[in-house]
Amino acid sequence: MTAAEIRAAELEYCRDHTVYFIETYCHIEDKDRPDALIQPFDLWPMQKEAIESIEQNRKNVILKARQLGFSWLVISYASKKMLCQTGRTVIGLSRTEAEAQELVRRMEIEFRYMPELIADAKDVPPGWAGPVYNKKSMELSIKFPDGPDSVFKAFPSSPGAARSFTADLLIFDEWAFQQFAREIWASAFPTINRPMGGQVIGLSTIERGSLFEEIFTDPDNGFNKIFIPWYADPKRDAAWYQETKRTMGDLITQEYPATIEEALTVPGGAYFPEVRYDTHVVDKMPAGNLRRYVCIDYGFDMFACHWIAVDENNNAVIYREYDAKDMTIGSVCDVMRTLSAGEHIEMYLAPPDLWSREQITGKSRAQHFYEGGISLTKTSNDFPAGCAGMKEWLKPVEVDGQVRSRLSFLDGKAPNLYRCLQKIQKDKNRPNVYAKEPHDLTHDPDSLRCFCVYWTSPAKASPKKKKKKWTWDMKEDYKNASAEGKAYLREKWGDPE
Repeated sequence: MTAAEIRAAELEYCRDHTVYFIETYCHIEDKDRPDALIQPFDLWPMQKEAIESIEQNRKNVILKARQLGFSWLVISYASKKMLCQTGRTVIGLSRTEAEAQELVRRMEIEFRYMPELIADAKDVPPGWAGPVYNKKSMELSIKFPDGPDSVFKAFPSSPGAARSFTADLLIFDEWAFQQFAREIWASAFPTINRPMGGQVIGLSTIERGSLFEEIFTDPDNGFNKIFIPWYADPKRDAAWYQETKRTMGDLITQEYPATIEEALTVPGGAYFPEVRYDTHVVDKMPAGNLRRYVCIDYGFDMFACHWIAVDENNNAVIYREYDAKDMTIGSVCDVMRTLSAGEHIEMYLAPPDLWSREQITGKSRAQHFYEGGISLTKTSNDFPAGCAGMKEWLKPVEVDGQVRSRLSFLDGKAPNLYRCLQKIQKDKNRPNVYAKEPHDLTHDPDSLRCFCVYWTSPAKASPKKKKKKWTWDMKEDYKNASAEGKAYLREKWGDPE
């Protein structure tokens, strides 16, 4: 056999034997070996199990402890897919451009250290007739002598990332911490969603409230769930864990969980655990007079707006919400006026940052709102005070034997705000405020905070109806009336004497 025939046969064998390919040809950087940083990838038992599980499933999500080499594992798996079959496309998505470049760098390390199978296009050996690779900052491509190119493209987090590509493998690295995770998933998943092909691997440590957490904990979404505990690394023993725990304290369960339950139990926990359907959702608007407010959080990345009605007893209900991206102030004003048509809005409450003047026009965004027909009222920028106000409004209290919140949700009318309040976590360093990450969860709570931090007022009490003196014939009518008729007569004349 010629060298080319031997190489082709080896690649054919590797295509169906992933563990063999990784352990024979792939390498990693081992920071514990400064004398020889690049080491052959000798798989641990849990890494082998994970690879075998990934190969059998199209949709995979991996919840893992820190520093277990799984980014290297997934890159190695991707290198096999690109090299052992021509014309393959792999897309890697990371939090930042620097992290996306790091994925490409690791892919280049894999190919650099398998000279038996592939050569660097910049340094091709004499007589070489096999595949060659070429690396750029955000892309690595393989040129085959007898087939279409394979390519690895890396992207940082952005709403439209990877939208225009058709991929064979989609990799989400540190998925829980990617901004625009929902938008990226919506645009990227169709790139691999073909009836007979395409695969996705999402891996991350946990971040509560993230899309990653939703996908991992959803039992019905068809994902293959893989959990990798801290002890997957055979070098980590009980003594290592105890020393780490002394250093990290309770944070160890987030970074180095032993079980799925530990991974999902983040120190601090939910900021609004009191928000529940039975105490915070109502099926109808309050009776009597209502004073209506609108609160907003505006940025070009997201506009969040909520309509709140306060009754005569200073109880409030959120009865409408509007969320949208990439809206100009003019478009926002049009939406607010249209949705508020026929309602008297007491105030439009907004955060103080909208009053900062722009350098070019000298106008604030609040001025642009005013020119669009919406006069905003500036609220406080005191974050802890706003969070405390939200807790006070949302605190369940007992009234007439029933436990209810002073601030309720009209059923189905503010689903995104309700979801965000249930998922948002305490700030790890300041437990008296909610966390600002994941950022996707903060827009709607920030809007509500404008209402809760401001001095709002209850609606004016309805005038009491004067009781009418019952005559004998009125009493006779009441006596002979049906239950519905009696209710009508009491409403009209008051209770009979």
